[in-house]
Amino acid sequence: MALVASVVVFVADDLSGSELSLSLFYLVPVAAATWFVGRRAGLALSLVCTGGWLAAYWLNGRYFSHPAILFWNVIVELGVYVSLALTLSLVQRGVAVELGLVAELKETYGRLDRELEQVRDIQRQLLPVEPPQIPGHRIALHYVTSTRAGGDYYDFFALPGGRFGLLIADASGHGTPAAVVMAMTRALVHAAPEALESPVRLLATLNRELVHSILRGQFVTACYVTLDPANGRLEYALAGHNPPYLVRAGSGEAEAFENLTGPPLGIMEGASFSRHASVLRPGDLLALYTDGITEAPRPDGALFGDDRLRDFLVDHRESEPEVIRDRLLAEIEAHTGPGAPADDRTLVLVQAGPRAATPARSRAEAGAAQQRLGSRR
Repeated sequence: MALVASVVVFVADDLSGSELSLSLFYLVPVAAATWFVGRRAGLALSLVCTGGWLAAYWLNGRYFSHPAILFWNVIVELGVYVSLALTLSLVQRGVAVELGLVAELKETYGRLDRELEQVRDIQRQLLPVEPPQIPGHRIALHYVTSTRAGGDYYDFFALPGGRFGLLIADASGHGTPAAVVMAMTRALVHAAPEALESPVRLLATLNRELVHSILRGQFVTACYVTLDPANGRLEYALAGHNPPYLVRAGSGEAEAFENLTGPPLGIMEGASFSRHASVLRPGDLLALYTDGITEAPRPDGALFGDDRLRDFLVDHRESEPEVIRDRLLAEIEAHTGPGAPADDRTLVLVQAGPRAATPARSRAEAGAAQQRLGSRR
């Protein structure tokens, strides 16, 4: 096709006469041969086109007054064509290198994405698949990460005497670094089962280990609660975490857990934590959450907020936990708009039912639930 184009330009150049030079049109077949065939083809066609230009000028029978002028014009024509062929060949080589880098980068991103998916799958296996069956209580969960993996962590523990432990934590940052800290926190928790009976002892143990295990600037906020299903007694301690809400069924009052002391875990050695107590009465709702819930941003930057969460829980306190969870998530999505969350979000809702069973029967049911929880692990 480039050769045919050269012939067409030659014929047009010859018919136009020497007064009207069509030498620039020879650039088209030179460029086509270089780009689609190669540099050698482009250089070869540069010679052909230079000869065509010279032949067309010669056939017209008009010559320059001095032979040197014709010689230099031939050199200029050949230089322009050769320069175009060499330039296009360099551009083509650069494009090929760039396409190769793009393909390599795409492959690297694909491999990294597959590795992150494996991290996500491993992390999901570290979390309870479903909440335990606590006698007389209903539990609803929600867990989602802002990236493939995240730093939020929740867990449940069967304790002696029919009690249960509920832990929620949030590692600083996002993505894989936060997921690693989350996995370390879980490993430390399960390595110290004797500390699970006391919220203060558990947080102190975690802090002591994390101070020497995580990087400077990293930290973990946490809240650990123990629940006795027989009488609803709650004992808890917080380490810089968002205070959970305890919504009273009758009055509709929302009590935030006290957080008078207790810095985030992993920041300072010898940190102290305070134990507090409360009672989860029949119909009451306990909501544990991470800051991805309250700090969910609107497109203009406005956050969902603690007040809005508290008011929502109060208004829907009589609904079942699953219904409250689903409606709250819809409310947050309406606030933020569709798309991936800006931060990891974890929500644990515990609602106490009427305690109609006798204490002995409650203890028996709690023991059975403890065995089921242990078998799942």
